[in-house]
Amino acid sequence: MRRGLTLTVRYADRTHTTRSRALPEPSAHSPTLTTLAYSLYTSPGLERARVRHLALGADRLGPDETAHHQLLLDDGDGKARRIEAVADAARSRFGPHVITAATLARATRGGHPREPS
Repeated sequence: MRRGLTLTVRYADRTHTTRSRALPEPSAHSPTLTTLAYSLYTSPGLERARVRHLALGADRLGPDETAHHQLLLDDGDGKARRIEAVADAARSRFGPHVITAATLARATRGGHPREPS
């Protein structure tokens, strides 16, 4: 089995659907995994289904040192990869909530963001 993601959808009538997608290559890059997760989520076509449970799982995870990155002639997503590496280093040093997405940060009365609960 290749590295990838699996989505399981359980419906109100207790039936379920499972979809799996393999990564084209090992990756430790969040946008690659996010894109794959969104493609899995849209694949069953859940427009009017009564969904009770969604489960997203990752298979055959390994250390990010084993992931390789294809070098390209253009910069492509090089900036995003550098930002992600810096954010990972900051999280490992100062804790998981030191850097978060702006959409997840909530401001207090003083205007400073507070840690999500």
